[in-house]
Amino acid sequence: MGPVVETSFKSSEERLKTIKVVLVGNTKVGKTTLITALTGTGTHDRGYSAIVEIPHKNTKNKEQESILGKIFDLRSQRYLPFLHSLFYNNAKGAIIIFDVTRRETFDAIYKWREIIWGHTGTIPLLLCGNKSDLRHNTETDVSIQEALTLAKYLSQDQKVKTPYIEISATNRIIAYNEQSKSKETIANIYPSIDNFRKPFVNWLLEITTNISI
Repeated sequence: MGPVVETSFKSSEERLKTIKVVLVGNTKVGKTTLITALTGTGTHDRGYSAIVEIPHKNTKNKEQESILGKIFDLRSQRYLPFLHSLFYNNAKGAIIIFDVTRRETFDAIYKWREIIWGHTGTIPLLLCGNKSDLRHNTETDVSIQEALTLAKYLSQDQKVKTPYIEISATNRIIAYNEQSKSKETIANIYPSIDNFRKPFVNWLLEITTNISI
């Protein structure tokens, strides 16, 4: 009887390194809309997450490789507290999104940070203001300067800076992007990524330089 050779083929996702990111925020701030907008040329995953491929240069051999950024939307899981630990498990970063026209969603950011870090420890954060196209400069609106000030305070409690991005997820527009100070941005590696997704991918790229995946 001849030798038995067992062969297994891994999926493309299994062959690539994966970084998990959670997306949180109050209801109706645009989490699901952002997931849809970020999908771009990526892959939908049952409507609860977006998979974004992150071109990345290996620091050892300088060759280009890819990392998968998988961004999970809390969505209906917020109604099922027993799933929260599973949702946050092994997350390497978190996006906190708020509505710039609803101050109460901005005021809830510290609450969300405590929830995130309570489950994950001190992981990097990205602050994202949505619905910039609906701002009318009223008292209930949150200004860019206010968001930048808060992002600065959030940065003091972690090793990685908390950047601020202001968007219109519905229109796929980046209204404001606080420039990353990372030495190498995604534009240097893979300039064909569309403008809406670039700030998010740059942030994911910065996370990969500070953690082990």
